[in-house]
Amino acid sequence: MIGAGIGGLSAAGALSSAFKEVVILERDALPDSAVSRAGVPQDRHPHLLLAGGLQALDSIFPGFEQDLANAGAVPVDVFKDVRYERPDVGVLPQRDCGTSLLCASRPQIEYTLRRKVVAIANVTLRSHSRVTEIAPAAIRPLVRFESDAGEVDAIEADLVVDASGRGAPTLGLLGALGWEQPHETVVGVDISYTTAVLRPEGTSSNWKNLVTLPDPSISAKAGLIIPLEGGRWFASISDHGATDRPKTWEEFLAAANQLNTPEIYNAICRLSPPDDLRHFVFDASRWRHFERLERLPRGILPVADSLCRFNPVYGQGMTVAAREAKLLREILDRVAGEADPIEALQAAFMSEVGALLQAPWNIGVNADFAYPTTRGERPERYEESRQFEAALFRAIVADPVVQRAFSDVLQLMQPFELLNEPDIRQRIEAHALMPNA
Repeated sequence: MIGAGIGGLSAAGALSSAFKEVVILERDALPDSAVSRAGVPQDRHPHLLLAGGLQALDSIFPGFEQDLANAGAVPVDVFKDVRYERPDVGVLPQRDCGTSLLCASRPQIEYTLRRKVVAIANVTLRSHSRVTEIAPAAIRPLVRFESDAGEVDAIEADLVVDASGRGAPTLGLLGALGWEQPHETVVGVDISYTTAVLRPEGTSSNWKNLVTLPDPSISAKAGLIIPLEGGRWFASISDHGATDRPKTWEEFLAAANQLNTPEIYNAICRLSPPDDLRHFVFDASRWRHFERLERLPRGILPVADSLCRFNPVYGQGMTVAAREAKLLREILDRVAGEADPIEALQAAFMSEVGALLQAPWNIGVNADFAYPTTRGERPERYEESRQFEAALFRAIVADPVVQRAFSDVLQLMQPFELLNEPDIRQRIEAHALMPNA
């Protein structure tokens, strides 16, 4: 297992029951607490483990949800506890859609998961182990790595899961073999976001999460408030194609005051200033289509961000990684009796993972192309999808049944096809026929 992020940890747990030993190689020093680490520069910003990801992790690691709650994660009912502001329809109704999630910092989520993984008897986690290459081998892949002191070692493995984030070990192996490299779909978004960690003492509201979206034709600034452990808030402002960002608390408040509604500004303007502001820049969403290759080297499996890196403002990455791990475990059960279960696992995962990625990719990419600065090729039938989205949100405001279906899709609990089921589609299309639709 290359990488001890959410993808690597989730996959390690999913595979541990089928292998004699699972070794996770991680280049970072791994802290024995819920603090940031160098290899995850964005972990000081808001992360969302959607309900679909929470369910997937709890199925792989029984008790994970309770452990995360015990660590101080904040329960949020969707949409009852969420104020979701859009420029076209205003505020979505805060109805109870029967779904809940837990909000916590990325370090807390990862630390809780890491504790579950290292408690598995046949899993070994080796920190300070930077993978330098997957070497071509006649029978089994050979993973070479080195320590901070420069000591070189290697492990021969039946299966190598590349959760390195960039997919460099797998791409390097394909290059060494002279094999075809995967085609990439790249959508340039050039998002800059700035985050403050605040303490909302003495404040009260009818929401726990607050999302303010812009009208892309006139603004690219979006805002977000989510709770995290310790009675704190993440307050974050993102900007597509931004060339500047807030550097002081006063500039942050000024940016908040430029959002489509004053709700975020009003929520934070009287709070004590944060110790600092945190910045992060994300250039492009990137889908490396390993699943389209005619073949991969035997025993090599890229997962999580090595396969597909999502625009982080939509909060999908951790959940997709967890759902990929759940898919791995489901496939393991199916291929256990095969003559070559490794090859069968690899082939089945690569044939099925594309369908798992498509919906979250489309949700994010379709939203990104509403901004004029977005780079890349628009998806097929893009204008049709935008018209469908407009009708969908009008229907969500009017119809609790549609809102609940949307919630299940947005939380990656149900496939996007749920919105195309006859009853739901009919309810949405009724609003497409409204005046000014």
